Amino acid sequence: MEAEGQRGDEEREDDYVDRAKPEILDVILQQRLVTDREIKVRLERSFFPWVVDRAIKRLRAEGKVRNVGDKGRKRKGAPELFYTLNEIQYDSIIGILNRKKRVSFEVNSVLTKYSPAGTHAEDLFEEALGSLGFEIKGRDVSEYKGRKAKGVFGKQLPNLDFVVERDRIAYGIDVKNWIRYEYTTRYEVASKVSVALELGLIPFILARYVSKDAMFNEVIQKGGLCYPYKTLLLSSTYESLATEAGGLLGYPIIAVDVLPAHKAAKVDELHEYMRSRLKK
Repeated sequence: MEAEGQRGDEEREDDYVDRAKPEILDVILQQRLVTDREIKVRLERSFFPWVVDRAIKRLRAEGKVRNVGDKGRKRKGAPELFYTLNEIQYDSIIGILNRKKRVSFEVNSVLTKYSPAGTHAEDLFEEALGSLGFEIKGRDVSEYKGRKAKGVFGKQLPNLDFVVERDRIAYGIDVKNWIRYEYTTRYEVASKVSVALELGLIPFILARYVSKDAMFNEVIQKGGLCYPYKTLLLSSTYESLATEAGGLLGYPIIAVDVLPAHKAAKVDELHEYMRSRLKK
């Protein structure tokens, strides 16, 4: 029975991969050249990133897609994997490659832990939560009401971006303003949920993207809330970069200094859902 179950899982995975292949080819045909990150983001509403990765490997093995090497200077944070159709000549796409390399590098630089993008998203949500009547109880929280997060001796304790309360419900919130989301980063979501539970809080993950599988199994099934808010949030300072990255790479990205009203409304809606559920 176990072997049959495994075969069933493999068949479903093959089906997903086969469905992804023509869509990948269509995107590459339109764009002529795509970065590894770009193709996964462009198709993230239809396929898990790791499905796209496996489909690309098969297309390469079939001789339909090839990896194009970057012959320029290597920079940390710049994409190293580019894909094009096998029949497209390198000389005809070098200009696109250089532009995508530059814009990808600039977006990645804004998103590093040394840059303001992560903090900016946290600030936007914190301000929105305050306007919605949530009381901010703390930021970078690893201890709450006598409970402490479990950690590794000699290292900084794991924490949550902030803790909020409303209607006598306390949430442990973590914001993931990332463009990436691979199978391995599922651990980051799961670890933040664990910290919230250790502190006696309801986990509330606010992330640009979380796979439906991870959202259900790592958050909702453990009693938490998750809002995949879809668009990368940058400061208005980066408006021109946001416009270029959206047009060139297909990234869902906006440059704002106030959280859009519909996103704040979704947070409020999720809280009301939790409140009604806890009343039962």
